[in-house]
Amino acid sequence: MALSPGTKLGPYEIVAPIGAGGMGEVYRAKDTRLGREVAIKVLPASLTKDVDRLRRFEQEARSVAALNHPNILAIHDIGDTGTTPYLVSELLDGHSLKVELETGAIPSRKATEYAAQIAQGLAAAHEKNIIHRDLKPDNVFITREGRVKILDFGLAKLASNAAAPNTDATMATLTSVPTEAGVVMGTVGYMAPEQVRGAAVDSRTDIFAFGAVLYEMVAGRRAFQRDTTAETMTAILKEDPPELGESLHPVSPGLERIVRRCLEKQPEQRFQSAKDLAFALEALSGPSTSKTSASGATAVLAAGAEQQKKSQPWLAWLAGAAIGAALMGVIAWLLPPRTTPPPSFTRVSFERGQVVQARFAQDGKTVVYSGVLGTGALDTFVIRDDYPESVSAGLKGAVLLAVSRTDQLAVLVRPHHALHREYGGTLATVALGGGAPREILENVTEADWSPDGGEMAVIVGDSVARTMRLEYPLGKVLVPATRNWMSGMRISPDGKRVAFFRHPQNDDDRGDLVVIDRDGKQKTISTGWESLEGLAWAPSGNEVWFSGASSGEQYCIRGASLSARTRTVYCGTSPTMIQDALPNGAALVSSEESRVSMEFVEHGQTEGQDLSWLDNVYNPRLSHDGSVVMFTDQSSRGGNEYSVYVRKTDGSPAVKIGSGEFGADLSPDGKSALLFRADDPQQRIQVVPVGPGAPVVLRWDGFQPNWGCWFPDGQHILFAGTQNDHDEGVYVTDRNGTPPKLVSSGLFNWPIVSPYGRSIIVIHDGKPALLTIGESAPKPIPGVTADDFLIAWSSDPQVVYAVARVPGGRRIDKMNLETGKRELWQVSMAKDPVGLVPPSVPPAITPDGSKMMFAQRKQLSTLYRSDTLK
Repeated sequence: MALSPGTKLGPYEIVAPIGAGGMGEVYRAKDTRLGREVAIKVLPASLTKDVDRLRRFEQEARSVAALNHPNILAIHDIGDTGTTPYLVSELLDGHSLKVELETGAIPSRKATEYAAQIAQGLAAAHEKNIIHRDLKPDNVFITREGRVKILDFGLAKLASNAAAPNTDATMATLTSVPTEAGVVMGTVGYMAPEQVRGAAVDSRTDIFAFGAVLYEMVAGRRAFQRDTTAETMTAILKEDPPELGESLHPVSPGLERIVRRCLEKQPEQRFQSAKDLAFALEALSGPSTSKTSASGATAVLAAGAEQQKKSQPWLAWLAGAAIGAALMGVIAWLLPPRTTPPPSFTRVSFERGQVVQARFAQDGKTVVYSGVLGTGALDTFVIRDDYPESVSAGLKGAVLLAVSRTDQLAVLVRPHHALHREYGGTLATVALGGGAPREILENVTEADWSPDGGEMAVIVGDSVARTMRLEYPLGKVLVPATRNWMSGMRISPDGKRVAFFRHPQNDDDRGDLVVIDRDGKQKTISTGWESLEGLAWAPSGNEVWFSGASSGEQYCIRGASLSARTRTVYCGTSPTMIQDALPNGAALVSSEESRVSMEFVEHGQTEGQDLSWLDNVYNPRLSHDGSVVMFTDQSSRGGNEYSVYVRKTDGSPAVKIGSGEFGADLSPDGKSALLFRADDPQQRIQVVPVGPGAPVVLRWDGFQPNWGCWFPDGQHILFAGTQNDHDEGVYVTDRNGTPPKLVSSGLFNWPIVSPYGRSIIVIHDGKPALLTIGESAPKPIPGVTADDFLIAWSSDPQVVYAVARVPGGRRIDKMNLETGKRELWQVSMAKDPVGLVPPSVPPAITPDGSKMMFAQRKQLSTLYRSDTLK
């Protein structure tokens, strides 16, 4: 009930109301005994019903009253009329810090002065074992004279020592303004992580709240503020506030370090006392930070320096320099380099196999993923929190792309392996609980749901034109058809942007991270990465997490902000791929064990010779007699630009012959190598000798070669590329660099040339086709399918070698180009087939079929969950 003017509370007479909150009403009153004006807070009636709580309130009030510090609101008296408990304090003239922040950020110098006074007040309270527990702008008052007063120790806790446990929520007594529903131990947005968790609190809890207040003063916005209480609490637990350097009011590095140290998630990494904090702030701004906030030691130093300045200016300068050096030394000691504890991980999957793609279901506990377990077939599996074994989702081989907020799955039905971890197929949707997939769109490689589950973004491929496009929502083209392949596409948590990887025009998975908005405005936010695998928006939505390597496949989880600042989020001894992340801070990652081996096999052998080089060889090519093999080293030792080697198949040491490109083909006599790079800025083909001699560079204005092979004569070269940035075609030149002649429009994969150089195999309508040089259109090959690799011509112009994947290995057939008839030639089986990845490059074989070289990738994955990745 409101009190009217003239009402008496003991010796105090109510003059006028000042304000009201959920925990009481505040009035201006007159102390009739001493003739002064005071402020009186009338406590809620509920307090009078609990004798124990009232007793604790009186104890806390007496403790705060005993502080007697200029930066803490003075408590004069407490009383009780029998029905109305009240508290009497000094009456202040000014406004709260919250009111001052309504106009925006406070200048750094002024904010530092305020902060130093707040820290001194906290230090005085902590020395008396009093923890405030509800420090926020509402509870900081600025008088007209510029003095800072900490108000309202209503949630204060008496602690016997700095690490005393937080006993129970009934320690709360009163607060000046209502807090959010369900919040007892502090105010959301300023609570320390240990308060959010309901764990033990101590004086360092106040230091975290102090950091949040200081951040708001200098940045003009809250450090942790989200749409809901739960999201704000999650941000406090999992996220760092935006860098102060990115705000509209940049602050000095020293002040930013103080703020950051106060806001450390772990109490032991914050300032360990408010006294040290106050000293660091005073040292930062100099001894004259504030007339009211200078400590005794600072005042003595200032007075001494002033006296010397009057008598001997040069001595004053030396004294000032010495003081400054000492203060900077103290700051360096108080502010060690900021450290973040390493994230922890909990294992989710336990079966031996490969993970292609994984996502959280909307409960944040269930995991859905596609992969291959043991020697089984590609399928989609579910791991539930209450049943940790992988169970088939019943989708009969469909590949997972995304999970909506209503647990609708976006999947690929009838999937086929494209390259790396990419699959293509028909996009369909199906409920996580089961049912028949509803088919939506063909030739899709990627899809993702919008945050509300009402829209989808897709990447659609054209196997004939060898292009991709990105649509969001379905039907609206954001990225028109491009020869650069795209992967990893994810929609931002606010639904306004799409992030994706953009790769070169060949099959390389190096590339850039790009963000595009709904209007089609693109921005590259991180560039120059190797092995781009896995992408997810960070829980904050202000950063994109992705896995990329500086070289090889030793990829780590990186974070790129929308302002194009990149950092390392996590880097372990094993390559780690980000799979998914949720707004609550949960992250799903996979640890990858990968190796590409190289095996030399002679016809009829069941087991070959291991000629592997390090852990990642690419595209081995044999000389026609099978005595020399050329390959590209894509390991971390090969560097970001790769390296090309040759070695004899008798196991002799490998010899490096080039770097910066891929080895595309080895000449029939094994003496010259063709080196290409699809995004080569020099637009060249290199003919590199295996032995003595200098490389020859072939280059023509307007041409961008991207792959090629030798003719059987070892003099002419067939290559694919573009002319004038748009005319795709297959061209012929020679090792002397004669102007290229167009053979056929369009591109091709893994070209092969007939023994007499009269015909070539090209890709037409998505399938291998036979083109006679000089004719305008290719002819279909009987019996051939889009899944066939036609890897080499035999000595017979009518017969080629075709390779197909079989469970646990590969099969090579001789195939007649006229009839399509096949004859089994060789089967290559892996000793341990678990984790085998569909081949992305064909094996090499000599024209007589006597010798073969197989490169085989093996990928083993383990899923982990982390709630501390940030």
